[in-house]
Amino acid sequence: MLLNCPLCNSSDIISVKNIFFKERLYAKCNKCSLIYLHPQMHPCKTEEKKRYDQHNNHDGDPGYTNHLKRVIEPSLKYLKTGMVGVDYGCGPRPVLSSIIEEYGYRCDYYDPYFFPETIDNEYDFIFSTEVFEHFFNPKKEIEKIVLKLKDNGILAIMTEMWNDIDSFKNWYYIRDNTHVCFYNFETMQYICKQFNLEILLTDNKRITIFQKSPKQ
Repeated sequence: MLLNCPLCNSSDIISVKNIFFKERLYAKCNKCSLIYLHPQMHPCKTEEKKRYDQHNNHDGDPGYTNHLKRVIEPSLKYLKTGMVGVDYGCGPRPVLSSIIEEYGYRCDYYDPYFFPETIDNEYDFIFSTEVFEHFFNPKKEIEKIVLKLKDNGILAIMTEMWNDIDSFKNWYYIRDNTHVCFYNFETMQYICKQFNLEILLTDNKRITIFQKSPKQ
């Protein structure tokens, strides 16, 4: 049985098949275009942590640092001197924070598994790279992030977007069992409407940079 969309709660959904894991039940929301895995098939916390421990990303790896700069560099034109940010969902090694600080900005870091200390500040900018696809409850998680963002603050995310249903069935991005939610441009537009954001830049592939609108 398909459950309502975890982002917009719509019941207007259809099933989506894949060729890799035929036992996994995916659904597409016709309201916000999110594709998501059935909650009963989500990995447990132990499985999640084991998968994240396998990530061998560090600041001495030029491939990984260049990967992060794909979202960092286009974001710099929206940042101003003295701004303070956070790398939200940084994983076991806060590489992005180190890179941002090389550009002259302070950047804290947070991860629920590796750096779970509560972040009480409101931030001028938030980076969240390869994180949104892991959200079991994207509505709740995005609410938490936006609450930590100041008015006019910048939210820069990386998560690979799906293109069409036919290509989804053999898309490499779903092979990771911790990837449970998948977005496209229509989903990002819904996120703007729901969470008081505006898209400043997107490549329609992986990178989206938002700005939080001031409260009316």
